[in-house]
Amino acid sequence: MVSFREITLQRIGEESAPSRIWMVSWHYSGNFLASCGDDKAVRIWTFNQDSKPHLDCRTTLDDSHTRTIRCVNFSHCGKLLASSSFDASIVIYQQEDGDYSEVNKLEGHESEVKWCAFSPSDEFLATCSRDKSVWFWQVDEDDDFNVSSILQPHTQDVKFVVWHPNEDLLVSCSYDFSIRFFRYDGEDWVTQQKIDKAHDGTVWSAAFDADGHRLITVGEDHVIQIWRRENVGAKSATADTWKSVAKYLVEDTRWPLYSVSWNHVTGLVATAGGDSKIRIFQVAGSADDERIEPLGVWSGHDGEVNCVAWCPAADKANILASASDDGSVRLLQVEL
Repeated sequence: MVSFREITLQRIGEESAPSRIWMVSWHYSGNFLASCGDDKAVRIWTFNQDSKPHLDCRTTLDDSHTRTIRCVNFSHCGKLLASSSFDASIVIYQQEDGDYSEVNKLEGHESEVKWCAFSPSDEFLATCSRDKSVWFWQVDEDDDFNVSSILQPHTQDVKFVVWHPNEDLLVSCSYDFSIRFFRYDGEDWVTQQKIDKAHDGTVWSAAFDADGHRLITVGEDHVIQIWRRENVGAKSATADTWKSVAKYLVEDTRWPLYSVSWNHVTGLVATAGGDSKIRIFQVAGSADDERIEPLGVWSGHDGEVNCVAWCPAADKANILASASDDGSVRLLQVEL
C-alpha cells in the first residue's frame, strides 16, 4: 500500500466560488508547474523545496484566450508553452529571461480545442477538438507553426492526445469509445491502427510507460486498461500493432475516470475522476499475465479531479500534482 502526504495547496478564486482547474502540467525539469482553467488564465508555478515545500505563482497569462483554457503543455526543451481553449484557438508562449509571453496564435479548429501536446522531438504539436479532428502542426527552426496534416479519424469529440515517449507516434482518445494510433510517413500523418470500442463509453485519457511498450487508458466505464505492443524488438512502435492485455474495473465508484498518469521512474499509475478521488495502482506480473493492483486512495479534494500528473524529475518522482473543480492545485507526496 502507499501513503499520501499533502505538501502544498493553492486555490484559484474564492473558497465560496472556486474557479475550476482543468489541468496541471510539469516542466520537464520538475521545477515548474503550469495550470489552466475556467478563469481563462495560464499560471506558471515555481516548486520550491525548502523547509516547507510550496508553490509560488511566478507568471499569470490571462489575456490570450476568451474562453476556458482546457489544456496547457510545455515543450520538451522548455522554451515553448502551448495552451488550448474552448475559444477554438491554441496559443504559443515563448520563454525569455525566465518568463513566458505570447508569440503565436494558431487557428483553424471549428470548435473547442480539448488538448495540445508536443512530440518528443518538439518538431510537431498535436491538437484535438470537439470538431472530431486531430491536427498536426510542424514547428520550423524559427518556431513558426505550419499545418502538416488534418485528420478526422473519429466520429465524435476528440478528448485527448498523447505522444509515445521516444517515437513520433500519437494516440487519440474520443467520445466515440475508440482510440486511434497515428504515425508520420515522411510526408503526411496517417492512421496506423484503429481500436473501436476500446472502452464502454468515452475514453478520457491515456499514458505510455517509460519505454513506450505499453499504453494505459481510462474512461467513462471506470475501467483501467493496458495495451501492449505485439512485436517489441522486432518492429518500431510506429510500425507495430497494439492489443489489450489487462483490465481493472474500479468497482467502488459510478463516476468516470478522467485522467491517468504513468510514473516513468517508479512505475506507479495514478488515476483521478468524477468521484473526487485519486487512486494509485501498480502493474504486476509478466508480459503474458499482467495485472493491475490497487495500492491506495486519497480523498482530499472537494470536487471532481480533472487531472493528475507525476513530476518527471527523478529526484521528485514521488510528487503527484492534481487539479480539481474545487479550484485547487495540490501536490501530494506518495510513498510505497
